[in-house]
Amino acid sequence: MNFSKKKVAAYLWSIGSLLFFVSILLFVFVYQPSSGTDADKTSQILSEWVLVATIWRVEAIAAVLIAVSSWYFATVKQSISWFLISFAHIVMILMYANMLGSYPVAAEFYNESPRLFPMLNDKAIWIFGFSNLLFLTGLAGVYLTNKTLPKWMVWTGVIISFLGALASLALYFELITFADLNIGGPLILILFLLNFYLGLKLAKE
Repeated sequence: MNFSKKKVAAYLWSIGSLLFFVSILLFVFVYQPSSGTDADKTSQILSEWVLVATIWRVEAIAAVLIAVSSWYFATVKQSISWFLISFAHIVMILMYANMLGSYPVAAEFYNESPRLFPMLNDKAIWIFGFSNLLFLTGLAGVYLTNKTLPKWMVWTGVIISFLGALASLALYFELITFADLNIGGPLILILFLLNFYLGLKLAKE
């Protein structure tokens, strides 16, 4: 089967979105991150490292796929919205490098260096807030200018992206905590399903 660059980029977008959808489900319902003290969090990381590291590795791969696909659409469509999405996921990859490379050591030596883990965790949260602010702002623009999806999908994508961008902005400025974002979890899952479908539609344009 002969795939054009556009189709490859569109399918990479869909695959990346689906990987994020599945990994978020696993993180929330299988890993179930602790909301307790830093000692509780590091203990859980050590006891369930294989699971959470696998989830983060999958998400890192998803981020790469979306960064590549959105970069293609940014250059072809000359779209600042797609560029924001691509840049956001490049930044996001730094978060996974931080967590995968540093968390197990910080957790293992938490008793000896109790300030190390919260410092690394705060850095990851800062990157998360900043990258998702860019991502969701760009995504709102992508949906707002889309002419092929049904109107209800377009406005669902715009509204969820806009609300997510506001929440990310609040997290970035420490107006809310990472745990507060759990309220919007179902909406983000819906958004990634919409993104999956968007990729399929882009492949057929």
